[in-house]
Formats: sequence, C-alpha cells, structure tokens
Amino acid sequence: MPSPQLRALLARDGIFNTRDLGGIANQFAQQIVPARLLRADALQRVRGSGTALRELGVVHVLDLRDDSERQKSGEIEVPGIVVEHHPVIDPAFAWHGEDGAEVSDVLFARYCEILGSYGSRFTGAINSIAQVLDISGGVTPGAVAYHCAIGKDRTGLLTALLLSILGVDAEAIASDYAKSSAATAVQVQWLWSFSLPGGDTTDLDLNQGVWSARPETMLRTLTWLDAEFGGGEQYMIEHGLDAQVCVRLRRSLLIPLN
Repeated sequence: MPSPQLRALLARDGIFNTRDLGGIANQFAQQIVPARLLRADALQRVRGSGTALRELGVVHVLDLRDDSERQKSGEIEVPGIVVEHHPVIDPAFAWHGEDGAEVSDVLFARYCEILGSYGSRFTGAINSIAQVLDISGGVTPGAVAYHCAIGKDRTGLLTALLLSILGVDAEAIASDYAKSSAATAVQVQWLWSFSLPGGDTTDLDLNQGVWSARPETMLRTLTWLDAEFGGGEQYMIEHGLDAQVCVRLRRSLLIPLN
C-alpha cells in the first residue's frame, strides 16, 4: 500500500482508491514485487501528490478512460511520468442495466459485456505494462500505475487479468477487488461535495449496484472467464497476447515469498 503520507496527499487531490499490488501472493509460493505495479483512480487530479508518486518510483501511467473523459477532466501531468492512453471501453458504453434487472446482477453483466467486447484493448494495456516492467535488459524499472475514473471497474478488470497471469487465485483476486468498496463511499461523498456527476449515487448502488465492489461479483466474473476461455491468461492469449509476454510479466514481477 502507499504510505500514510502518500495516501493523505492523494486524498487532498481527490484520489482515494490507489494501492500497490506488491505483496499479493500467488499459488506457487511467490509474491508480487512491491512498488512496481499500482492500480489507481482519477490520477488526472494529481497536483500536490505528483512529487510523492515519482518518489515512490512511478515512471509510467496508463489512462484507461475514454477520450471524452480526458477532454472533460484532463490527464496526469507530472515531470518524469510518461502517460499512455489505453481506453478499454467506448464512450457510449451503458453502465446501468435494463429495467427489471436485479441490481446485484447488473455489474456482473457489464463486466461480461466489457470482456466479451474489448479483449484486444486489454491486450494493448498489458503489452505496454510488460514492456515498461521488463527486466531482461538487467535494469530495474520504475513502477507502472494504471487508472480509470474510480479505480474499480476498468481498473479492476485489468487487475484481475494481470493477477491471473501472475498465478494469483480467484479468492485473492476478489479480495483485492473488494478493497475498492471502502473507497467508493468516500469518492461519492467527495463528488457530492463538489456537485459533480456521481455524487447523487444511491445507497443501493453503493452496496449492490454499479458502485459496489462485492467479492462475489468478481468471483462470478472469474468463473465466467474460466467457463468461456479457460481462465484470464487464456482469455488474453485468445485476444492476441503473446504467451511470452505472460512469461516476461512473471519474471519481472514475481519473487519468492518471504
């Protein structure tokens, strides 16, 4: 996790859902190297926290938002940090379900729709991450951060795919995903205080709907990936990811458990 000092700086900038994936263990007695791979939210708001992100080692940011979002709210601008645009869904994508659908089913359905429609875009993002983090040249790279608007859905799906490639089991992937639930309530309050879109989110949406981050939603999504593609890594390979990229990611990001 980012230090308390960095979390405080990020919060002042309106960023509440950023965490280091370092330390997450996989099924093979390995763990992810700390300060190398960060999932995040709303990094376009970075102001005072920019220097601290650089000190943490962030040298590359993938922005998963679409063009219209970037036009409205900008992008992160910090000296020494390269920004790449990797929109993983189209601007017209509808997050809310059809009338009559169970609220608790809507997010799972949206995740399946995203994964079923935009696989090549996730491939592009993972290729970029692997390239930046590649240690085959003998040089230790800096950290990569990737983000969307709230750091839960697009960021959560990319995280699930990355963790699958790294051999992390479904329960641990769902556990990491569910950590976003604590941040979304704060995000909604922050948006409400500035009269921004999303600030009028209902308690039902926060607890069960499109603003929720329930572990069962991610577990259902991973089960769907298993049934349809044979898992997250095979899903990526079927959508154009070279199997050697998976090998490089594991070599670059995994160390033995302490």
